[in-house]
Amino acid sequence: MTQTLEQILNVEAAAGPFGPGDQVLEQTLRDFIQLQSNTIAVGTQVVGVRSVPWMDFKWYTGATGSFSFPLDDNAVVDPTKIGTDNYSVQLQKGQGRCTFLDSVRLRGETFENIDRQQLGIIQARADTIDNHILTKLMAGAGLTQAATATFGAAAADEEADLLAAMDLLFANAKVSGDEPLALILPADKRSAMMNTQLFGNVVESLSDHLGRIARLRIYYSRDYGSSSALGNDALLLIPGAQTAEFFTYNGPGFQETELTRLPGVGFDWLLSGFMGTVIHEHQDLKVDGTAQDAGKSNRIVKITGVRA
Repeated sequence: MTQTLEQILNVEAAAGPFGPGDQVLEQTLRDFIQLQSNTIAVGTQVVGVRSVPWMDFKWYTGATGSFSFPLDDNAVVDPTKIGTDNYSVQLQKGQGRCTFLDSVRLRGETFENIDRQQLGIIQARADTIDNHILTKLMAGAGLTQAATATFGAAAADEEADLLAAMDLLFANAKVSGDEPLALILPADKRSAMMNTQLFGNVVESLSDHLGRIARLRIYYSRDYGSSSALGNDALLLIPGAQTAEFFTYNGPGFQETELTRLPGVGFDWLLSGFMGTVIHEHQDLKVDGTAQDAGKSNRIVKITGVRA
């Protein structure tokens, strides 16, 4: 028999606190919340996202990799030793929790209130994921470009600032030079990118213009200002798993969802999870030619001073 989502989520009292209906509710809420929070988060749109069966992982990198050319037909090069240079990630625990009250369920408002409560957890989890990923990306930026003035100000030249940041990235990162780009801006600078102007003989917004000529996609984050991930800055990066990855644990050893009966109150629902982010290292060099710092990538540029 085909059932609606409301029927699936509506746990009948006769099923008991650990009956089939509750198990369906646990799994449906878990899958929905994890999927939706990843979907609406900004950070998960610009890095690789993977579910993994481990809590810690270490990557060994060939810090002295080389290739010789041309060689004599009978020559053999000396081997390059990978050595012990490495970087790693450790997944950390997070939780979300809410209570589905009997009083709400009895008055026939089950679906709407479950929906509202789970959306609250979805948004909170998405905000947490965003702060975590954006903080890691900011710390992992191997290059820095100062804005001419705060975006939207009379003296600002947003196009020149962004093109200069692109030049800096492609000149120093180990890339082909034709990769698509992602820009993460404080949300209060959206108008600066949406204002229309004349480019050649075409009137369009700066965001549309840069999307057309540079394959740039812009994301706006509310995680800006003091004590936030972005602060007063922006991020320009090559999106994807080669730049950074966000991991969630899906292996054995712990219970992701727990639905527990609270006598006389309702059902207590708890979502647990482990997650972490890594910035991949690519044997980059700083602008001055010295080796890039650990945890830094030239595939990420921090644009400072886009807001005051």
